Amino acid sequence: MKKQNGFIAVSLIYSFFLVFLMIMLSSSVKNAQTRLLLLTIKNEIKKDLNEQEEFIVTTIPLKNPYTNQDYKIGEEINFVGDSWLVVENKANTIVLVLKRALNREEITEALDIESTDQDYFASSCNDSNCRIHMCLTSYYDETCYFQSTANYLYYSWDKSVVKQVVDYWFQNNMNLQKVCRLQLDPVTKKRVCSKNTIITMNFSDGIKNHSGYIRVPTQTEANNGRSTWVVNDGGYDAANAWTLTYQNLTGGKSFLYDTLGNIRQNENVMTIRPVIEVRKS
Repeated sequence: MKKQNGFIAVSLIYSFFLVFLMIMLSSSVKNAQTRLLLLTIKNEIKKDLNEQEEFIVTTIPLKNPYTNQDYKIGEEINFVGDSWLVVENKANTIVLVLKRALNREEITEALDIESTDQDYFASSCNDSNCRIHMCLTSYYDETCYFQSTANYLYYSWDKSVVKQVVDYWFQNNMNLQKVCRLQLDPVTKKRVCSKNTIITMNFSDGIKNHSGYIRVPTQTEANNGRSTWVVNDGGYDAANAWTLTYQNLTGGKSFLYDTLGNIRQNENVMTIRPVIEVRKS
């Protein structure tokens, strides 16, 4: 009888153990299935977030969301993953300048050059102080100047090295592309903002009028922001930056103001701070 009771007891223990193992196995399988399902859902959500522009902030609020007041020159705004400073506040749009200057990787990638190339940099370009020539260094370089009947060489934004850099930076900035929804215009063969979120700006370099989605600051904008955004460098040498506007023509060359108000030859080296104009929501 004792042996029978002992057998029954052992059988019950083994039965409970087997039931416990079955429950643990079932729970492990269910947990694994749940983790797999959650991972699949997460991946789908990530895919949707990356593909759908609706999840990207495409406009600027009508007023500063922190103060509920109109934007002021020099106020900082976080837009498309970068910090920007207000250059001008208009009725339906806002003009922004990048808080930092473009760095070595962004400039050298745009020009497909090394940071020690003396045609573009007076000295080695680094991430916190990457200054570049507005034009190439050769005196009669047609990529940046054109020669008048008076034998004067004029600064030309359309042919400048700096324009080449900011255009490349704009067209290869993934977040700006999502905001702008860049598409190829079948007529002009140029990439355009299909939703007109980032505005085409009309501006002058002091010699001729231009238009485009991106540029560098004008002399007037720098003057207006001298005590605010000009000196707000975000850890980069952003104060000594190029502007668009020429100052005068002397000795066969044109001269430009930098953002600090200093007169520079085209062949001097300054940093680059892109400017864009964004529609308000």
